[in-house]
Amino acid sequence: MNKSGLIRVCAAVIRDNGRILVCTRPAGKHLEGLWEFPGGKTDPGETDEQCLRREIKEELSLDVIVLDQIFSTEYSYPGKTVEIIFYRAFQEEPLQRIHVTEKQEYEWMDVTGLAKLELVPADVGFAEWLASGEGR
Repeated sequence: MNKSGLIRVCAAVIRDNGRILVCTRPAGKHLEGLWEFPGGKTDPGETDEQCLRREIKEELSLDVIVLDQIFSTEYSYPGKTVEIIFYRAFQEEPLQRIHVTEKQEYEWMDVTGLAKLELVPADVGFAEWLASGEGR
């Protein structure tokens, strides 16, 4: 958590042939079963890039290269507010296989398909922005 009380979260927008990687929240975690863009909370002293590389490796066994920030938003849940920074990213090796470590589901979705998923509330505005064509 940073000085302002916000919990800083970084999310990766990993594309493959026009589709974007999304995952479900693991069982036993806040908002379990809902869909989200992969990523997680930054640790103290960690850069956003380090956070994303660590989180994606831990959760999906993928090595990613993090590019530029494309969107940010704040969302207030009961008892906490998160700041989510979305970054464009890609797999270091395009044919890497995903191995989920927390038994969550994952899908490669077209941006229009994101609207059909039950996303975590904090990601809905970003998904709408992507579907509008702004984030291409």
